[in-house]
Amino acid sequence: MDKYTEVYLEKAAENYNLFVELKKLNKFEAWQITAIFYSALCLAKAYLYNKGVKENSINSHESIKNWLTLESEAKRNNVLFYYEKLYFDSRDARYSIKKISKARIQKALENYEKVKLLLKI
Repeated sequence: MDKYTEVYLEKAAENYNLFVELKKLNKFEAWQITAIFYSALCLAKAYLYNKGVKENSINSHESIKNWLTLESEAKRNNVLFYYEKLYFDSRDARYSIKKISKARIQKALENYEKVKLLLKI
């Protein structure tokens, strides 16, 4: 396993653990969703690095989304569908004034689990 794959798997776990701690506090719902998304982002980066995509090719949300449509297994499994839902949830959480409901967090978790399952390394 390449070093970038390992580093991003660790970052994915760290972000997910942040979500778990925030959930225990029953506070900061916007940051709960954001932590879930960033865990998925790190899983996607680890997956793509593991597939041989070069480090400097994955340096933005757009490049990650693009690679998820190009890499054959991710494309076949339609990973982008679930990843984009998390991406838009995170953008709403960070940039809008909408209240983030527990139901939306639960749906984000379901989408996260799907991404995690489909991007098995």
